[in-house]
This record gives sequence, structure tokens and C-alpha cells, in this order.
Amino acid sequence: MFTKRINQKKARKSHEEFFFLVLMCMFVYLLFFVSMYKDLSILVFSAAVIVGAVRYLLIPGIGKIGAALKFSAKIRGQMIGYATSVPEFTVLVAGALNGVFSAGMWNIAASNIVNWVLFLFTVFAFRQQLDLKNHMFVDELVFGILSVVIPLLMFAAGIGTGYATAAGLLGFFVLYKVLDKRLNKAGKPAPLPPGLENGTVLGGSLLLLIGIGVVLFAGNFLGNSAGALITQLNVPDWAVGWILGLVTSVCELASFIEIYRMHKPKDSPTHYKDTQEALDALVASNIANLGLILPLGMIIYLLIAG
Repeated sequence: MFTKRINQKKARKSHEEFFFLVLMCMFVYLLFFVSMYKDLSILVFSAAVIVGAVRYLLIPGIGKIGAALKFSAKIRGQMIGYATSVPEFTVLVAGALNGVFSAGMWNIAASNIVNWVLFLFTVFAFRQQLDLKNHMFVDELVFGILSVVIPLLMFAAGIGTGYATAAGLLGFFVLYKVLDKRLNKAGKPAPLPPGLENGTVLGGSLLLLIGIGVVLFAGNFLGNSAGALITQLNVPDWAVGWILGLVTSVCELASFIEIYRMHKPKDSPTHYKDTQEALDALVASNIANLGLILPLGMIIYLLIAG
């Protein structure tokens, strides 16, 4: 019996030593990776900080303001969509200031595509795909599809940066806002997420300001690392754009899940507010990426390059 206990202690000790050795190897590998791919590590970490700021500061801030001002599902969805586009705006402007605007363009295209994939994934995960057949969503679906088709056509046609291109994209954003206002009504106040029933404009604004500050701070490092990857390590701009697109779209996924979670369970078979809010978040984010953020980034880049 005594010998068995000794053997058990030896086995436990050997397992602990093995586990400690594995941890040390992982730590050494992490240090090696960071030292060899410092700029890539900074890029991914900065993007993760931006996503975290959007998820835990900007979106809750909008929730508090929406609770105080009694936003409808449509308006709150659009506000969330604009908030989740802040990472793309930061990436694009930071890239423009560092003279690597092409990666930012790829980031917009990649983000819009990934956002669509994540939206459909969430819709099917919550089994709400039949909502998309409702005729009330036709205009949002059309603009959502155009938000993917237009950047791909721009790449295919070789349409680069220019003031005319920027003006055309801004006009597309204005067209979306005008048609959206004419074709859709705001509706009744949306259901509030837990803990935000007593939200205030001041409290929500404070979260928004802190979140924007964190995003801008992290965006400076992100832009520098993106520029280094392209100019020093010869990483293709499209690859950097897709990496950024995948990372910055995490906050869209988080927002889609949160929206459906807030509305669950549905109060009736004709309840479409969850899909209404999620779809507006998707379309507002994609249209803002294409029709507002991309042209503004173009103008900044052209002013600096000129």
C-alpha cells in the first residue's frame, strides 16, 4: 500500500513535470513567434483590442442611449452596424496615413464578405432563415448584396483610388439612406438587453467616448504594423486585408448573436424584429464600409499622397 502511494506520487510528479515542460515549450514558441513575426503579432493584437472595444464599450454605449431615447429595432440595428464599422474605419485611415491604402481596400471587401457569411451563420444557428423570405426585407437584402458586388467589380475593373471614385461611393451611401428612410418606418421601441432598462444618454455617451479612444489608440499601432508587413516583409496587400477583415468582423458576429439573444423567445410567429435588427446591423455596417469609410479613406490618402 505504501509502495503504491509512492508510485502514485512519482506518477503525479512526472505528469506535473511534463505539463510544466509543455507550458515552457509553448511559451518559448510564443516568444519565438513574436520575435520573428513582431509586426504580424502587433497587427492581430491591435485588431483584437479594437474588436474588444467595440464589443464591450461601443455596443453597450449604444444600448444605453437606445434605452434612453427608445430606439426602434431598425434604428438600433443601424447604430450597432455603424459602431461595428469603427475597426474598418480605423484600419483604413491608419493605412492611408502610412501610405498603404491598398490593404485597407481589401479589408473593406473582405469584411463585407465575411460579415454576410457570419450573418447567415447566425440566422441559421437561431433557425430564423424563413424570416428572410419576408418582402419587407427586400431593400435591405438588395443593398446588402450590392455592398459585396460593388467592391469586387471595382477590383475586377481595375478602379483605383480617385476623387471621382470617392464621390461615387459617397453618393451610393446617400442613396441608401434616402431609400431606406422612404421605404421603411422606424417602428416601436426595441426590447432592451438585460441590465440596460435604465440606460441614460450620459452613461452611453461615456462608454462611446472611451471606446472610440481605445480604438484610435490601438489603430495607430495597427496601421504601423500593416505598413511594415507590406513594405518590409513583402506580404501581399490582399493577404493583409483579408487577415484584418477576418479579425475585425468578429464584433459583427458578436452583435448578431447578441441581437438574437435579446429577442429570444419570439412573442409570436410574425415577430421579425430580431431579424430586422440583425439585418439592419449587417447592411448598415457593409454600406458604411463601402459608401462612407472607403471614400473618406481615399480622400485622406489622396491628400497625403498629393
